[in-house]
Amino acid sequence: MPAIILWGIVLFTIALVFYSVSVWAGWFSKRLKLWHIYVFLIGLFTDYLATVLTYIGVGGIVFTWHAILGFISIALMTIHVVWAMLAYRNKSDRSITNFHRISIMVWGFWMISYVSGFFSGVAKVIQ
Repeated sequence: MPAIILWGIVLFTIALVFYSVSVWAGWFSKRLKLWHIYVFLIGLFTDYLATVLTYIGVGGIVFTWHAILGFISIALMTIHVVWAMLAYRNKSDRSITNFHRISIMVWGFWMISYVSGFFSGVAKVIQ
């Protein structure tokens, strides 16, 4: 496996940690906080970087179910973080206290993408 793909895998896992911390901290506190947004942004940036490294390592876009799920996930995460910033900036109490509900759904979708990547990678290593 090329080193650039391995770096992508490491960065996807780091993104998982940051994104999960942000989402679950919001879930348990039931309130969006500024530090959640910062941690979420780190996770999103790391996910973008891992996606770029994987794209380079594979040599282009390969349309598999995992890739399609991944692109949908990264789009949802981007919309999610923009919404978080707007909700926090506007001081909308309703959005700030309900934000965690959508966060869990977006996180769950992203987890499906992450796990599908894990299993498709394992399948390639076993072959």
